[in-house]
Amino acid sequence: MIRRRDWPLVPLLIAIGAFALLASCGDGGSDFTPPPTAVVSPPPSTLPPTSGGSGSSPCALGEGDENATCERTVSEMMPFIDAAIDRIVAEQPELFDLNVESGEFTGQYKVLDKEGYLDGVVETLLEMGVCAQRSEYDYEIVQVKEDNELSEDYDIYLSDGFIRRGGASYRTSCAPAAFPLPRPDDAPPVGSGCGRPFPPPISRVKVKVHFRGSDYFTLNATPLVGHDQAYCAAIGYTDGRTLCPVRQEGDPERIACETWAVGRAEDTGRVGPTWALEDQYCTGPASGCQNAPDNQYLLWAYDDGNYSACAENQACGYLSFNRTDY
Repeated sequence: MIRRRDWPLVPLLIAIGAFALLASCGDGGSDFTPPPTAVVSPPPSTLPPTSGGSGSSPCALGEGDENATCERTVSEMMPFIDAAIDRIVAEQPELFDLNVESGEFTGQYKVLDKEGYLDGVVETLLEMGVCAQRSEYDYEIVQVKEDNELSEDYDIYLSDGFIRRGGASYRTSCAPAAFPLPRPDDAPPVGSGCGRPFPPPISRVKVKVHFRGSDYFTLNATPLVGHDQAYCAAIGYTDGRTLCPVRQEGDPERIACETWAVGRAEDTGRVGPTWALEDQYCTGPASGCQNAPDNQYLLWAYDDGNYSACAENQACGYLSFNRTDY
């Protein structure tokens, strides 16, 4: 169970209420622009501002706990989030279309510069004296903490391109604080969608016949990592195996992790392995094989022979294929 904390919100809530009152005045026309004088700040913090603000940026409080327990309870730091949004709207109105809202008088304006908006909110939170960053896993999530006992995640961007704010933006609370975490040099890029545990390098590729068609056989390539029993167990393989895919089938991170770990094919430039027949690229029926048009992990095999599929790091898999065997 997440432990709750009590801290004075009255000054902040009064300030936010004053801003909302000012925003509601006037004729309600579509050309309303929030007055700069309405910018509010949360109660003073004892923390000095930190620098940076996205991914693995430093935090004056130090690192979070990789084993933190996260659950959706009751948000504590939403006033900081909403105040930061108010400030970025007032100070950088060019990031938004202030004539278009997702819901009248909600302050959920159309976002014209998504990256500028999200980075701006993080930088504003840092200026307020709390630690903040964009999540290393989902770059649309803003993480915030005032101490190491608790951190919270907020999704402040609607999928249709508007600001998300208020209770709908709260996602989860983590105790102790879950960020920032150290990132190894060979970790996937921040925001890639491939989270922890990060996959080891591809060590081999499993190549097999996927199915038989009337004109060709379809071959399938599955990149594997290992031997690494600890990693395989961490992603859910509890049978003691030491070789495994980067994620289990159906895992929402599998595509992202394979994209990062496998790289791009030498011939097509698509994400996935480079296929070859007798060390020659597969360019179509005349070459004896052809890359599947919508999936680089599949190959159409027209001729018998020795096939290979190689990741960008040159870890490969092989199949001596003879149609009479199937």
